[in-house]
Amino acid sequence: MSLPRPYICLIACICVVLAHAEQLPNGYYDAIQGKQDSVLKATLHQIIKGGERLQYGTNTYHSGYNDPDLAGQLKAYGTWYGFQHTDQLSNGCVWDMYSTTKRYFPIKDGSAAGMDIEHSLPKSWWGGTENEAYKDLYLLNPADRVANNNKSNYPPGILSDSNKVNNGTFFMGKDTQWKDYAFSIIDEYKGDFARAYFYVATAYHDIKWDASYSKYVTNTSYLTFTPYLIEVLLQWHRIDPVSEKEINRLDAISTIQHNRNPFIEYPELVEHIWGNKKGTIVNLADLTLTTSENYEIPIDTINPMAYLATEITDTSFIAHWKDQARDSYQLDVFTIQESGKNDTLVAMPGFKNDIIKGHKQIHWQLEDGSDAPYTLMDGSYAVCSSTQEKKRVIRFNNFGTAPTNTFLTVKCCVYKGDQTADLLVRGNNDEVLYTQPLSLDEEYYTFAIPEGTTTISLIQKEIGTKSKGFHRISFQQAYLYTGDYQCNEVHIDGSPFILSTTSYSIQHNQPIGTTIYYRVTPEGLRTSNTIAVTQQTTTALPNIITPDHKTKKLLHDGQLIIILGNKKYNALGQVYDK
Repeated sequence: MSLPRPYICLIACICVVLAHAEQLPNGYYDAIQGKQDSVLKATLHQIIKGGERLQYGTNTYHSGYNDPDLAGQLKAYGTWYGFQHTDQLSNGCVWDMYSTTKRYFPIKDGSAAGMDIEHSLPKSWWGGTENEAYKDLYLLNPADRVANNNKSNYPPGILSDSNKVNNGTFFMGKDTQWKDYAFSIIDEYKGDFARAYFYVATAYHDIKWDASYSKYVTNTSYLTFTPYLIEVLLQWHRIDPVSEKEINRLDAISTIQHNRNPFIEYPELVEHIWGNKKGTIVNLADLTLTTSENYEIPIDTINPMAYLATEITDTSFIAHWKDQARDSYQLDVFTIQESGKNDTLVAMPGFKNDIIKGHKQIHWQLEDGSDAPYTLMDGSYAVCSSTQEKKRVIRFNNFGTAPTNTFLTVKCCVYKGDQTADLLVRGNNDEVLYTQPLSLDEEYYTFAIPEGTTTISLIQKEIGTKSKGFHRISFQQAYLYTGDYQCNEVHIDGSPFILSTTSYSIQHNQPIGTTIYYRVTPEGLRTSNTIAVTQQTTTALPNIITPDHKTKKLLHDGQLIIILGNKKYNALGQVYDK
């Protein structure tokens, strides 16, 4: 088994929306007319609380244990299935608000490598209970794993520094008021997060918040959030108006869940409940409906659009893009150059008795080296690191010698009911390589393994006591892998091109079969989606309209495809092999 690794390419993309996205139903918000303050919030709660929720995680499949005829058939749709409809970009990239690294959805169902499902409002704030909020797509985002690990259960804040994390998109540092860690995001996404928080406070307005997070949330006020957090969220909401991305995502989620986020659709409702319009009754006619055809999307939230190429030949094509009323457009045209590889040395996608027993490279032991009992499992595919008296050790053996660029990735968290735990990663002769404090939420942690390592052990730092609290760890996954994979853009001659038109003829000398990409950045706007163009020799189509009607025509990815015999052609007569 090979471990999926991030496909790192800085390719700008744009969101793909479901072909039949659900629109605002007539009369959906009528009940809020004339309401204000707590009654307004309670009324919205009744409107939006219902609907469907996908299963949390990846798609799951029947094992066939009980009925072999069901083996391999889809059993339940998971969060990552939803993300493919709500957060997939036109070239298969994942829209990640936590980093600029571009990763791709897998061809088959499953999660994107290097990414997690992130609760924008931490689930630990309500105790981590797997309720409807736990799996609500309005709350969930695909997130860069490193950023997600650092975000942990910290709140949004106004930072005095970003000394802990700064990847150009996601930031962590000390908050100006709390004097503790908080996270921030680029202005482009601040409103997205704020309106997600306001949605959770409304859709789950009767949720019980964990007392450990009373600095941020309260069970005693209809406002849900404490005054300073409200101040932060209002600032974020006002800085970043509702964008095209949010509207598209709202419609896509609504198609799945059949409920809506009113604070994206009517942004002024935020002010009516938490802001400068408290005490003012709602008049629907006076509110701005962002999903209306008449709504003018703020210019700084517009997503430029690149269109499919035309007149594709062996050595040329014409690139097209949407007119954004700009004086100039930068057109980037490039190929992707890949090098290196990744190999998995040891893979443990889930901890379970029968999997551990049959694994030749992972051993489940007590500290003295004797086999640990296969009991006290923390769920179907996880294991607890200790009893209340004895530590257990996960040992990686028989994988050979770690070469250069070897990494260990572990998915784990503090065991349920405990408050803190530290993970020790040990190398040869039980030398401590890393000490990692763990989150209450399941997270991925990645460690660089020294060249020459032949044995790796995972163990909790200390046991603890019943009176002061134990420090157990729940292990869910572990991978040991090595590689030097890289992915780089190589611009064709003349790129980038600075143009004043909305189309351009590209001449190139790339071999037949090479995929060429292009994207456009209008002056003063963000970068568009990326279009892929595969060069193919033009082939004349005989008898497109045949007397025997044996040709078939269909639309695929916006292109007309003609099927003749066992071959497929595009409208230009080129062989279509996607």
